[in-house]
Amino acid sequence: MGNENKVIAIGEAASYLGISRDTLRRWEKRGRLKALRSPTNRRYYTKEQLDRLMSGEKIVKEAEKENVGKPIQSSKKKLSKLMALAAISLFIAGLLALFLQFFLIK
Repeated sequence: MGNENKVIAIGEAASYLGISRDTLRRWEKRGRLKALRSPTNRRYYTKEQLDRLMSGEKIVKEAEKENVGKPIQSSKKKLSKLMALAAISLFIAGLLALFLQFFLIK
């Protein structure tokens, strides 16, 4: 497997193509390509996807089919773990507040 399936961020993709990030965003809005998205909604592309775009191919459907999102999927797992940890921390903070209110503050 070569570097064609490596996921790259929008800034690196823009530099690779010699265009601005805003141009990539406009192209996506117009349907010329479809970015892969992280859980935080950041745009990612593959080198192969960008090369095909510059050759004139419309690649929206191919971006949806490609299985290049593994790094992004692992980020989703990390995000869900962080959300669970945040919920537990909030619960513990609430219990501590109740304890202080009923037992220490008179």
